[in-house]
Amino acid sequence: MSTESPPDKPQSKKTKTRGNFFLIDLPTFAKVCSLDDADAAAAYLILAAGTGADNRTSTWSREAINQRTALNWRKADACIAKLEQHGLVRKIRSGARPRFDLPPIETRPAIQKHVAALAERIMQGEQPTTPTEKAAATIGRDHGWLRCDDDGTWSFVAERPMEKAYLPNSLVGDETGKATGESTIVDRIRKSRDPMALRLLVDLYALQDLAEHGGVDRYYVFQEYKRESVKATGQFQVWKFSDKLTHVRITSGPLSHHRSKGGKANDMFARMAILEDAGAIEWAYHLAEEGDREDNKPSTASLIYPVAIERHGKVVLGELETVIGNYAFRAALALAKKPFDELSDIAKDWERVAPSEFLLPAERLAKKAALVGIPRLRCRAKTTNAARWRKGLMEDAESIVQMFRGIINEHAPELLVEADRRLADFNDASTWSSTSLQRDINDSSQSSKHESSVLRTGGLRPSPSSDEEIGDGTPDDIFATIFKPARERF
Repeated sequence: MSTESPPDKPQSKKTKTRGNFFLIDLPTFAKVCSLDDADAAAAYLILAAGTGADNRTSTWSREAINQRTALNWRKADACIAKLEQHGLVRKIRSGARPRFDLPPIETRPAIQKHVAALAERIMQGEQPTTPTEKAAATIGRDHGWLRCDDDGTWSFVAERPMEKAYLPNSLVGDETGKATGESTIVDRIRKSRDPMALRLLVDLYALQDLAEHGGVDRYYVFQEYKRESVKATGQFQVWKFSDKLTHVRITSGPLSHHRSKGGKANDMFARMAILEDAGAIEWAYHLAEEGDREDNKPSTASLIYPVAIERHGKVVLGELETVIGNYAFRAALALAKKPFDELSDIAKDWERVAPSEFLLPAERLAKKAALVGIPRLRCRAKTTNAARWRKGLMEDAESIVQMFRGIINEHAPELLVEADRRLADFNDASTWSSTSLQRDINDSSQSSKHESSVLRTGGLRPSPSSDEEIGDGTPDDIFATIFKPARERF
């Protein structure tokens, strides 16, 4: 008998499981939603989640739809047939393992005859030389049918570029898209019977940039609180924030199709509520240097510090942003310099009144400080963009918490007990799982599923093993076990 080790098995390709997001062409999905069929819109998203490296060929079919929604096979078949009827899906292989092509719809103006004739010659190796041909080439370029490279070479554009939205596979299953038997985000939104709610989901993913905005670009959707001065003391001004309002910009731009009749935002607000109820979005509150500008231009005001995360109308105590806000609230109370018993009672009410009201300190120079709410999509692919955002949050959190601890310790040290306990209880591994590193969905690079590399890393703070001690809960131990590993890992 041979004593040689058996040859290694060939490494299986992982391009189908490591990408963790898929692409949607915005105009094509708009056409899907125009069918006014929530089942068909959900089915299309699931077929798209099953696409491969070309972003168009899907190996998923009615079984995948059935596993990820409450639609049975017959209804799933009917959805696919409807999409085929309207040219949004094309079957390219039948049988037990069908394949589907998801072609992008054509949005370019019909190509003019003289431009088409020129395009034929260009594809045969000719270039426009006469004034007439150059004029035709300019029209073709303006309409998206021809392209002129930097060296002056013209070429034919057979298919328009996609207007991309990157969606995480966790919308239709686990983080790789695998069916889990549990209700999916897409299916929960489907049950609202409003296909435009699914379109809003896709629109918001196209507008989200975690590293740049901390969520969806707040120029289009944001919340803002009214404020009133409470106390000015030394370096700080304490503000009370209440009576928040949600604002959307839908007169024009990427969300204009969510306007109600008469130009109002009723439909937009209703769809936002659907996404919130489905668990698709949360609100991230930040103190900003300035609120929204009234000149209809994007606000470029920097965010000062995070305050809270809200889901389903309640503040989520286990999120790092809320832990920071807890310190900020207590620092504001400490600056008020009231008797401890009174401060303690107010501090206990923080969880009850938030997110309706907040008491927050800001530097006195930040005279236009505002509390803003940024919508953030909860399902997130593991991207470099998300990693930069999370790394920045962890790095900023250390200095912010230390500043607030200093204020509290100087004026009302008893208020530190509960805040420090919350910080000690915070375990970043529970929230990092949805934002570990992969590829960046906010730039033009493709995921590893679509033929590109993956950068892997662990969470910022792993749960302690049997031989790893957390510490005794003192401030030094708290910072050592939470913030220091974050710096070391990056």
